Amino acid sequence: MYCRICKTQSTVFFEDSRTFYRCPTCSLIFTEQMADRPAADRHYREQWEKSSPDHWRQLADKLEWLVQIYCQPQRILDFGSGSGELTKEFQRRGFDITPLDPMTHGYLKDQSYPHRFDVVLGVEVIEHLPNLWEELEEIHKVLTDKGIILFTTLLTNEFIDLTSAAEVFKTWWYKDDPTHVSFFNDRSIFRLAEILGCKAYIHGQMCFVLEKFPRH
Repeated sequence: MYCRICKTQSTVFFEDSRTFYRCPTCSLIFTEQMADRPAADRHYREQWEKSSPDHWRQLADKLEWLVQIYCQPQRILDFGSGSGELTKEFQRRGFDITPLDPMTHGYLKDQSYPHRFDVVLGVEVIEHLPNLWEELEEIHKVLTDKGIILFTTLLTNEFIDLTSAAEVFKTWWYKDDPTHVSFFNDRSIFRLAEILGCKAYIHGQMCFVLEKFPRH
């Protein structure tokens, strides 16, 4: 099995109801097994129903603060917008933000926006993408020069280099979501950024930013 990021041949890292591989180069952990589309859609809707207005306000506070470290955005794309509650919260704050969720709007490759975006938000999205490069290239196309992509996802940094990494992974709750297929760490993020033509910035254990370099 080849790494979803750097295409290095990868070996089995852990097996339970699914088989997970680990890249020997960038340490991405990934699986090719995920819930089918109807099951995944049901799972997403159940998660949307569990969220509260306070959750979205607090999340928007954090994301707004992070975004403004890099720019004062004119336009934002909420990639994988789900229920649309985050989009609505940003709109209440006066931001020009466009929602995009495949269950509601279709895929990014099928959109025809009249402008590009300064910021693309991907909240708890990147771990779900089986066709990672296809989606990243489409995001890159709609991003302005020096624009940013902000992803939130739980990173594996705390255990990825331990000799007991597989044992820790066994009890790591984040892997048990059947729609999660990729698990990232600093090395995999920096490698991803290098290939995509971006600069990466890591913010704690739950967030990273990719800043686009202009292509001449």
